[in-house]
Parts: sequence; structure tokens; C-alpha cells
Amino acid sequence: MNDWLDLAALGRVLVASLVAGAGLVAVFSLALVGLSAGKVIGRAGAGVCLLVVVAGVVLGLHVMLQK
Repeated sequence: MNDWLDLAALGRVLVASLVAGAGLVAVFSLALVGLSAGKVIGRAGAGVCLLVVVAGVVLGLHVMLQK
């Protein structure tokens, strides 16, 4: 471990940001696919996916503005 840089914490932040960033993009793309399907079940699934994306954005803003 470096005296100036906590590499373990940096690694955790890097992994969490990659998973959250790629995960939200994947869920948003599923929402777009569901909306383009035109069926009721597709639109319902898209609504759930969009709620997950909005929850992720709100959680990210809450964590950043908390400090």
C-alpha cells in the first residue's frame, strides 16, 4: 500500500463505477428494446427498466451530494 494513495479503495471505486455505469447503460438499452417491441409486456418491462435507471441516477446523486 502506498502512503499517498489507497490502492484498495481506488480499486473498489473503479469496479463499482464500471459495474454501475455499464449496468445502467445495459438496462436503459433493454428499456429501449422493450419500447420498440410495441407489446404491452414490452412496455411494462421498459417501464421497470426506466425506473431502475432513474433509481440509479438518484442514488448516484444522493451519494455525491451527501458529503
